[in-house]
Amino acid sequence: MKIYVAGPLADVERVRAVQVAVVAAGHELTLDWTRGSDAVLREGYSSAPDLAAKIATDDLEAVLNADAVLVVMSEHDGRGMFVELGVALTRARRGELEHLVVLGPIHHESVFYFHPAVQRMSAVEEWLVSVA
Repeated sequence: MKIYVAGPLADVERVRAVQVAVVAAGHELTLDWTRGSDAVLREGYSSAPDLAAKIATDDLEAVLNADAVLVVMSEHDGRGMFVELGVALTRARRGELEHLVVLGPIHHESVFYFHPAVQRMSAVEEWLVSVA
């Protein structure tokens, strides 16, 4: 299965841990944004608008190409992950995405975490068992 893992840039290590578990279980990532240009632009995307545009395009393409989208909860606020969640919800609503999962305890509530298309699970391992 092709997987996209979304999460806050400020919690990149936790996102990487989920990605490692997904790959170890035999799945493929549509994009590992944690090792790309995002890390360089933490200070502000406006400093490199062309690069920021490429990052945005690549991230959304990865969500569009995924069989499952996992959204990693964190104590940190996320921004881009909410756009990715919105795209994933649209795909789920259209019947194009079967697995849309919020992982971990919710620290910053969004009504969209409770949409009927969203599964809420405590950890990636729980989801991996459910799809095995």
